[in-house]
Amino acid sequence: MEVPAGYILIKEGEYQLLLMRLSALEKQVGILSQENQMLRLENDEFRKRFALNSSNSHKPPSTDGFKKTIKNNHQVSGKKVGGQPGHTGETLQMVEVPDRIIVHEVKGKCQCGRNLRFASYLDYNRRQVFDIPKPRFEVTEHRNEIKQCQCGLIHYGEQENRPPVQYGAGVLSLSVYLNQYGFIPFKRQKEFWKDFYGMNVSVGMLLQANEKCYTDLASTEQIIKQAIISSPVIHNDETGINCEGKTKWVHTSSTELFTHLAMHEKRGAEAIDCIKILPDFSGVSVHDRYSSYDKYPCKHALCNAHIIRDLKYLHEEENKEWAGKMIPLLVNANQTKEKQELGDKIIKNIKACYDSVIKAGMRGEPDLPIMIVKKRGRRKKSKSLLLLEALIKRKDQVLGFLDDPLVPFTNNQAERDLRPVKGKLKISGCFRTDRGAQIYCRIRSYISTVKKHGLPVLDALQKALEGNSVNFNLSSTT
Repeated sequence: MEVPAGYILIKEGEYQLLLMRLSALEKQVGILSQENQMLRLENDEFRKRFALNSSNSHKPPSTDGFKKTIKNNHQVSGKKVGGQPGHTGETLQMVEVPDRIIVHEVKGKCQCGRNLRFASYLDYNRRQVFDIPKPRFEVTEHRNEIKQCQCGLIHYGEQENRPPVQYGAGVLSLSVYLNQYGFIPFKRQKEFWKDFYGMNVSVGMLLQANEKCYTDLASTEQIIKQAIISSPVIHNDETGINCEGKTKWVHTSSTELFTHLAMHEKRGAEAIDCIKILPDFSGVSVHDRYSSYDKYPCKHALCNAHIIRDLKYLHEEENKEWAGKMIPLLVNANQTKEKQELGDKIIKNIKACYDSVIKAGMRGEPDLPIMIVKKRGRRKKSKSLLLLEALIKRKDQVLGFLDDPLVPFTNNQAERDLRPVKGKLKISGCFRTDRGAQIYCRIRSYISTVKKHGLPVLDALQKALEGNSVNFNLSSTT
């Protein structure tokens, strides 16, 4: 049999074998194609995670490292660097009655040969030096009189039994100030007392000072909690801490005048119920989109700073045009409110533009991709679609700052009140005991509240240790 050019004569058995090999190759190509698709999806996911930073996600700035390409979300004010018009400044001013006066006399002789000691007095030039005296401790001895009546009964001037030697409220308050407010560890604080005052204090005394302050502030903490519960708007947030080698959580509920911090092993509703602020609150709670806050019957408002970071990621990393339009819409709406230019017509126009941007975003969302998954369940939605759905369902919470003048644009108040917790951890690394974290939270709540009321922290701590903590104006919460 003559075989045409370009063809090969194959026996019947060999033909069947080739068909089997071809079928096996097709199966292998199919498997490799599926694996390639999964690897592409995983690679895309890793790329997106690598693009996350503090400016486009909820990651803290400490995770950014030294990436120079990261730009923060602060708007340029256009103002010159330095003090602004109307700024009073902090320049030293002379006092009328100084504590000490040193007169520098004119000495010597004049060119004419006369002794200047007998020259006529005209005037003097003044200059004042502000300095601090050398620190020293003061020892006060209390002598308790003992008298005996004619009837034979003995009486004492002071009925309380106190130790013969003890530290005063000034020492204890400064110790608490340095440790809880200044984040100075006990070892370095011992050096401070030795260098400044020549006192050899023990770690036990420093711990005792914190314990006493914690105990004395128990009733004050309840006053702060009640003031927050009575407020029309509060801020809520939480942050993780390393305590006893485990991840625990510090929760905050705060206003412009009051701060409450509490440590709990849990992050969600179990901790919030235990703290007992949100369960009794009936105003507006400002927070991020953490789902545990949604179960409480009060009104809710979302932090737009978190939303803008999510929008920035979608716009810059996933090229979502709708996200790029939503950012200036929210920012301009807040600026309009700050200028007190909001009106019913402007609010209605902002909400209409909000709806228009979301509709455009939904039209641009593709159908859910057909993905090869190893587990059963619903297919994963994209970040863009998840955010769009949140903006639709929670529109009133996102734009709550437009309808209520007391509702702020962001939850920055809570984040500022939590920032000292991270400062403490940066220096100490962790809380070694659960008790230490609880002590820090209560004392820090008091310190933050005192600062918000414009009062000196050290004096407030001394009053607390003397059993007379600051009486806050609760009428200012309403």
